[in-house]
Amino acid sequence: MRIINGQIEPDSGTILLNGKDITSVQCSKRDMGFVFQSFALFLHMDVANNIAFGLRMRKVPEGEVKEKVESALEIVHITGLGNRRINELSGGQQQRVALARALVLHPSLLLMDEPLSNLDAKLRASVRVEIAQIKKVLGITTILVTHDQVEAMTMGDRIALMQDGIIQQISKPIVIYEFPANMFVAGFVGSPSINFFRIRIDETYSLISEFGAAVPVHSFCECLKCDFKVIDVPEGEYILGVCPEDILIHNQIMNDHSIAKKVANTEIVSGLPRVVTDMKSNDEVSISFRPLSCHLFEKESGKRIEFAL
Repeated sequence: MRIINGQIEPDSGTILLNGKDITSVQCSKRDMGFVFQSFALFLHMDVANNIAFGLRMRKVPEGEVKEKVESALEIVHITGLGNRRINELSGGQQQRVALARALVLHPSLLLMDEPLSNLDAKLRASVRVEIAQIKKVLGITTILVTHDQVEAMTMGDRIALMQDGIIQQISKPIVIYEFPANMFVAGFVGSPSINFFRIRIDETYSLISEFGAAVPVHSFCECLKCDFKVIDVPEGEYILGVCPEDILIHNQIMNDHSIAKKVANTEIVSGLPRVVTDMKSNDEVSISFRPLSCHLFEKESGKRIEFAL
């Protein structure tokens, strides 16, 4: 974020904004707004003067400053609080002031560094929706950094998921969830998290290690995100990924095409649409996976194996 904003020089590469190379452009001339994790508001100023600070630095006439500040207050839903001191505001109101201070400049790019992390869970959920709506109405391109996958999935039009500074996948939220590039991505998105199982595939059977269950290959392939009629999975060891909502638990022993006739001492997370009745501890159960729902990953690299739908 600081490299994009011009606070740090990149070691290599270029930064383009609307097709223009701004790598050597000073921070103050990059036409960007920045919302910080800690809000970074001026405690000795009231709300209106905090919002007006950037405009005055740009030598905007006072009449225009007042008009723009009132408009910004209205956009972030804190009209009437312009004369309040910062320490008189709640956390949510302070975050709205920080957002208004960035929006009032009508930047070409808005940068947001974990803007909701200092808010409680309930307030974070409501402000998340408000920011998404404001961004959509104003049409300002926004880069938001967050460690919260719910924020990323609900607020982002496109997500760049990173691990140790390396981008793992860039795509729309639904694509990230439905077609994760690797095990890290699959394990990061979704709540509850995806289940991972060890599996060995040969010409005839697929052996899921955690269940001790050997399933005919053609039955197993019906569960993969692929066209099972033409699939050809090489023999070997893999990691199977199954989301909780795609695991079905049955309180009756199913036929030979069940993924497992009995699950013992194995932790499985399943998102059941309804409570399974008449089940007691130590009962034998069967589980099955929804058709075209499961992911197959390379054991060593963790990369998702793609099959044409």
